[in-house]
Amino acid sequence: MSSRPFSASLAQWVSGASRRWSDEAVAQAERAVADTVACMIAGAGDAAVSRVRQGLGAWGGGGRSTAIGRSDGLDAPWAALVNGTAAHALDYDDVLDPAASHVSAVLVPALLALGEEVGACGADLVDAYIVGVEVQECLAEGLNMDHYTRGWHTTLTLGAPAAAAACARLLRLDAASSLAALSLATSHAAGFKRQFGTNAKPLHAGLAAKHGIVCARMAAAGLTADPAPFEGERGFLALLAGPGAAGFEGVLERLTRRPAVVAPGVWLKRYPCCASTHRAVDGLLDLMAEERLGAGDIASVQTEVSEAAVRNLMYDLPTNEMQARFSMPYCIAAAALDGDLRLDTFGQTSLGRADIAAFMPRVRMHTDPAQPADMPSTTKSWAKTKLVTQDGRTFERRVVDPRGYPDRPLSEADLARKFADCARGQPSEVAGGFAAWRQIDTCRHLDALCAGLRTANLERPG
Repeated sequence: MSSRPFSASLAQWVSGASRRWSDEAVAQAERAVADTVACMIAGAGDAAVSRVRQGLGAWGGGGRSTAIGRSDGLDAPWAALVNGTAAHALDYDDVLDPAASHVSAVLVPALLALGEEVGACGADLVDAYIVGVEVQECLAEGLNMDHYTRGWHTTLTLGAPAAAAACARLLRLDAASSLAALSLATSHAAGFKRQFGTNAKPLHAGLAAKHGIVCARMAAAGLTADPAPFEGERGFLALLAGPGAAGFEGVLERLTRRPAVVAPGVWLKRYPCCASTHRAVDGLLDLMAEERLGAGDIASVQTEVSEAAVRNLMYDLPTNEMQARFSMPYCIAAAALDGDLRLDTFGQTSLGRADIAAFMPRVRMHTDPAQPADMPSTTKSWAKTKLVTQDGRTFERRVVDPRGYPDRPLSEADLARKFADCARGQPSEVAGGFAAWRQIDTCRHLDALCAGLRTANLERPG
């Protein structure tokens, strides 16, 4: 695409790409924004978000940007930190599968906070969001899955540069400043998957959103940074992925094709738990429905998933709701008993259920030897679910595209139901906002749209 180094070419595209996107790209961006706002609303009362608010104390007060559930404004970086943490707190937010990253939980809070600060309209946000997704996809295709399987949490490592690019786009920075923003963001790219199951995991999304704003603002002020941060000796690729990664040769060709928000597309999650459980849960529920089985009919469930999924699902006996979201036995048991996984599945009441505890020993998870740990980011994973009944019958299902996946998307009705469930118990300014968020491209002033979020109730419904 260009004779320039990868970093410089990517920054040139960030600043110079056409702002005219297809109707399909705009619609997918709008769906992702509405879905992310729903997740912010649902997660606003989570303990991790409460602790972030408490930790911030009085910092940043008096700004123009909305932190969900707070009546006064915050400075944009702090609002993005709160909202990004809320968006990812319940692990209900979307996934860019090649990046293995929660892309919108970073981009949407960053762009809403910065957009309010600079008086942006909805079309500006949609444009910047599409650019941010594209940047993350380019990085993912160069680094993954080597980068992810090393233990890096890509929501932060790839999220910070993607957010910096999106914020640079929103600020209409030139190519040199966009490059500086991207480069500065690599100095904020950290976060280990060992944090899964703790408050630190959702904080990673908030940090990436905050870093994107800060790096774009510093670049706009003229702060300098290395001009080739992603390639070369001691660069991002070499240090965080290594020689086994695909590298950036030819990656930028994708910028001439359909935007990443359309293809490969963003996965809007059907269940409020780790994406690594979704294929197996779908396989179980499909088999139970087809064979008309109840939980009492099931003697055992065996799941085979990728090594990356096994590493993510590290809690066989979860002791809190975040660990439960990263537990295959818990998710399978709850799904078998209730026929679904909902927000209240992962509440304290459900964690104490004797029937779930009794079912969990029937569930076993194994690594699928057919899915190598270093599978390319552009290759789909799958899960195999084997169900054995009490009378000895065996049923098996292989799921590649789970519910909500780009090739098996949530319907508009599904998305509206998800928003309503996330906004259950909220005031009308919050609960009635789905249609406006779903058409954010037509919004003339983001601050008017965000104002309702300040009224959000931070007490999670029972």
